[in-house]
Amino acid sequence: MHGGRRLHVLFVDNDEEIVSASTRMLENLGYRVSGHHESLQALRAFSEEPDEFDLAIVDHDMPDMTGLELGERFRRIRRGFPVMLYSGHLDRATTKTIGAAGLEHVIMKPMTVKKLERIVRAVL
Repeated sequence: MHGGRRLHVLFVDNDEEIVSASTRMLENLGYRVSGHHESLQALRAFSEEPDEFDLAIVDHDMPDMTGLELGERFRRIRRGFPVMLYSGHLDRATTKTIGAAGLEHVIMKPMTVKKLERIVRAVL
């Protein structure tokens, strides 16, 4: 709860099954979730109501726009907005780029409920 309301998470992954499963996981943890399987659709939703969201969790490897690019766009719209990237693999150069962009929160796949809960609570 945040100011009497449930925290709202924007979840983005190009795999619809992952969006569905992760949305259920987050809802079971007590969060409100807006799930998107297209990065441009998620960017549009965020652009229209940037103060509606408390956190974004985005897959790094997506078509159209990487999670890093999407996170940077979110932060251009709303400075300091917390963005968590998750990925199955990150090389050293990508990790440095993520850190330089100020997106210090990274979850490695597979994303378990316990891991997700611990990291989301730490960020929020």
